Amino acid sequence: MISKIPQRFKSSQGLAYIKVGTGPSLVLIHGVGLRLDAWIHQIEYLAQTFTVYAVDMPGHGDSDLYPECRNIDQYTDVIASWITSDVETPVVMVGHSMGSMIALNFAIRYSNSCVGVVALNSIFRRSEEAKKAVLKRVSQIKESLSTDDVTAPVKRWFDFPLSSADTENAKLCSEWLSKASLKGYQQAYEVFCFNDGPSNDALSSLTIPALFMTGSGDANSTPKMSEAMADLCPKGSRYIVEHARHMLTLTHHKEINTIIKAFGQHCFDPIEEVSYEYI
Repeated sequence: MISKIPQRFKSSQGLAYIKVGTGPSLVLIHGVGLRLDAWIHQIEYLAQTFTVYAVDMPGHGDSDLYPECRNIDQYTDVIASWITSDVETPVVMVGHSMGSMIALNFAIRYSNSCVGVVALNSIFRRSEEAKKAVLKRVSQIKESLSTDDVTAPVKRWFDFPLSSADTENAKLCSEWLSKASLKGYQQAYEVFCFNDGPSNDALSSLTIPALFMTGSGDANSTPKMSEAMADLCPKGSRYIVEHARHMLTLTHHKEINTIIKAFGQHCFDPIEEVSYEYI
């Protein structure tokens, strides 16, 4: 783990982000309630190969709240505007959870600016039971929201009782969630819950490489979801991390970092051999 997240920049649009490394551009987008610090295990490693941009989602971390962001398209448009003005080059998009929804939306709608996309722990066609559960949480959040509500997802992200290795990871997530803007969290969580993934037609039209990864034990972003999305994409592939749940970026960083690196290199240079087997 790197000991300190590099100093944030602030875009003219009000997005906070960091820029580290040299090489082709790779963008990291975190999930609801977190902040760019959630990529603490990826930034230094990937910066050896890419110019890494990690961004605080609208209404998260040090980024401004965007009241107009009421659906995934609008969150994506904010990110796209920032990429146009501050990154200025084609990118590989890497997103986790809600960040993966934004990454996929960007890849589909801004394909001229995207050479590849990695969707970690993404949602696609929730079961009826899962839909009822998220709608119930949205209703509760609308009625009242406290820091305790914001930190509640940690119980779904890790196996309890916690292993010694996950104790620190769960602590980090709790700290990040506890610092989240309640308005930013409420706004993003509602969008996340009402989004059920890209349309089948949109995925079928995605002509760039797309990699879908999740944990074998993630009950909400299931392996079947990643497999279904990968099957719809002309250049789709999937990788299921065994004995893992929702926070792959923290719990299985050594495994996924090498995969993201190889995938990114292949996107920018298709001749480059991919050093892992798609499954």
